[in-house]
Amino acid sequence: RINALIEEEVQRRLRQINLNTDNDLSSSLQVCVSSLSPGGWGLDPSLVSVPRFVLRGQGKDEHFEFEVKLSLRDDTWSVFRRYSRFREMHHNLRLRFPQVACLDFPPKKLFRNKDEKMVSERRLQLQRYLRDLFALVQSWSPSPLRPDSEPLNKHHVYEFSSFFKKGVFESSSHGTG
Repeated sequence: RINALIEEEVQRRLRQINLNTDNDLSSSLQVCVSSLSPGGWGLDPSLVSVPRFVLRGQGKDEHFEFEVKLSLRDDTWSVFRRYSRFREMHHNLRLRFPQVACLDFPPKKLFRNKDEKMVSERRLQLQRYLRDLFALVQSWSPSPLRPDSEPLNKHHVYEFSSFFKKGVFESSSHGTG
């Protein structure tokens, strides 16, 4: 039943972005469907997680930031990102890799976006999105996360998206610390 619903959503998105004739993308979306089914690719869940969120700022500048923690072999690091940075990353990745469009990205909330219960649910949704993203991209051949079939490392993750690099957004208007 879940797979049928996922398949319907994939087909709806294919029609929406007029990609029905692109066989390569269609087969990639089928791979995406299998990644979202129970079991997925068996990606180590500790690779990427969103373990917590923090409230930053005051008054009208008050906002939540989500900790994104990555653990690769002997290297572990965390960055804090606002929801808007997740959306920006998702948009940019969809432009570079249309197959990413099949992943469920948590929708923007116009109301209750400061409600801790909603933010806690969003944290789990963002964690699932990142895990599905890494699993999907690692399944490609060649994968931008594993060029030349090398083991995944910090440099590959940075090349894939600067979202994961420390110090990238700290000085902007949506800066994170």
